[in-house]
Amino acid sequence: MKEFVLWAHVVLASFWVGGMVFLSVVVAPFIRKKPYRDDFLLEATKRYSFYGTFITLALLFITGIALSFLYHGGMRRSVYEKLFLFAVILVLSLTHDLWAGPRAFVEPRYRTIARYMGIVNLFLGLLMVYMGVRIRTGY
Repeated sequence: MKEFVLWAHVVLASFWVGGMVFLSVVVAPFIRKKPYRDDFLLEATKRYSFYGTFITLALLFITGIALSFLYHGGMRRSVYEKLFLFAVILVLSLTHDLWAGPRAFVEPRYRTIARYMGIVNLFLGLLMVYMGVRIRTGY
């Protein structure tokens, strides 16, 4: 059971962080000068927002709490630290996806705000993965 929960957690984290990397490193540069840029990016980010933010983050929370109990018998300080960072990421993600992101297609100044929020979110996501590795290896 615990191996399945760990597997699901790793797959979800890969989808979440990998999706952000793919959008920022592959998709955005490719469509930057295309005439359909805004339409494509809006549709792609809406879909990713639903699956990558709402569904994936909810499941990561559930599997993360389960892993804490399955592998460590409960919550530890390092898990609480990760949960704090998770809360920051959740607020940032929701603000990006529901406020700055949609406005980025209407007002240019929001493009910059959304871009920087996305970059910060990606780095925080990578930090979360690092923290997960540290927790799993006994920190």
